[in-house]
Amino acid sequence: MTAMRVLHVTEALGGGVQSAIANYVDHLPEVEHAVFSRARDGQSTYSWSRPVEHEHYAGGLAGFFVRLVRKVRQERPDIVHLHSSFAGAARAVLPLGTAIVYSPHCYAMERRDLGAVPRAGFAAIEWLLARRTRAVVAVSGREASLSRRLSSRVPVALALNPAPFEAPATRAPPSDPAEVVMVGRISPQKDPGLFAAVAASTREQPWRYVWIGDGDPDARDALVRAGVEVTGWTPPEQAARRVAQARLYLHSAAWEGGPLSTIEAATLGTPVLARDIPSMNSLGYALAGERPDQLAGAVTRYFSDPAYARRVARRTAAVAVVSSATAMTTAVRDAYARASTR
Repeated sequence: MTAMRVLHVTEALGGGVQSAIANYVDHLPEVEHAVFSRARDGQSTYSWSRPVEHEHYAGGLAGFFVRLVRKVRQERPDIVHLHSSFAGAARAVLPLGTAIVYSPHCYAMERRDLGAVPRAGFAAIEWLLARRTRAVVAVSGREASLSRRLSSRVPVALALNPAPFEAPATRAPPSDPAEVVMVGRISPQKDPGLFAAVAASTREQPWRYVWIGDGDPDARDALVRAGVEVTGWTPPEQAARRVAQARLYLHSAAWEGGPLSTIEAATLGTPVLARDIPSMNSLGYALAGERPDQLAGAVTRYFSDPAYARRVARRTAAVAVVSSATAMTTAVRDAYARASTR
């Protein structure tokens, strides 16, 4: 029997998107996986665990779509799995009859750096393109809920991102002094300004703040001025060691799908406090509020109130339990089966 062939497509391979695709490659070995991508500099994370046909396109977005259409017509994969909103726009140009599975990895209408009109425009585009979608693989309850609002006819599989590694047998020794970390691209989505404000307001406390990642130079400088150590892009193993040794992971993002960095922290045993946004609420993390003073107060309470720290740790551990590779594999396999038979 011929294996199902799935073509994974992303216009920005790196970070959580690459890690999610790597998870699918790892945990669905019965599928023949191929990848068509554009890369995002500095964000290569996990290599493929087994040989994967991978075509990298180095040109612009229009040329990327033209090459994708030609590739789909020539190779006729059983499933085209589009990852991220920009890749999702390919639903408008792919040949009719293509079995499309879509993973938004955070819908564009969730962005908070845009006004209400552009967000409504993104929502309208997603509503139209949902008619070309055979199944959605959502990475959080919030993303699943938005998908069902866009189309009640398209099946939605909830596949929470698991960490791409096993939980360590023992907890890493904590850093001294204690560190509060954040992982990700320094960009509006991750809101480094909020993280900087929290760090600046608690500068006199006996813990320090670390941002693992890189990005916008001006925002990076603002983080450094607030007393935050910015590591730049580091190899995944080195980043994981730093997170494992941290006392707390503080997730400052203004909008999210289902971030892999927080589940990695949870799997490593590092408690997570998250900004109060819909996706993090739906995932079950302990929430620290939305304003700088609220997040700073939550961090201070975490270090001064042992009972509160234990509650944060319990909430984090619960998220790690439900974000299992087995549950993710079952959900993705079901989405592929539904898409291929519709």
